[in-house]
Amino acid sequence: MPQLTLAMIVKNEELFLEDCLKSVSGIADEIVVVDSGSSDATKAIALRYGARWVEHAWLGFGPQKQFAVEQAHHDWVLCLDADERVSLALKESLITLLKTTPAKGAYCFPR
Repeated sequence: MPQLTLAMIVKNEELFLEDCLKSVSGIADEIVVVDSGSSDATKAIALRYGARWVEHAWLGFGPQKQFAVEQAHHDWVLCLDADERVSLALKESLITLLKTTPAKGAYCFPR
């Protein structure tokens, strides 16, 4: 079964990060968090959830997001912001998709 990486870019997201990471429990085989200078508890929260922490100077939204994707060890990458959550319906869809070997190179879902 293909494995899934959660890739995130963050800065000072301690208020939102834990709920986001809880929502991907059971579907993310790897969590990559790219930080651009947090001064709060963001790093401690990410590490508690087994994230690989990467510090990287801010490049702008698009380039920073691309950098985070490039850090993934798996072919399938889910990009979320810290204030987003994976619903139960989306989680079930992702599990089904990964079990059936994805046929497309990219998927989208409403936010």
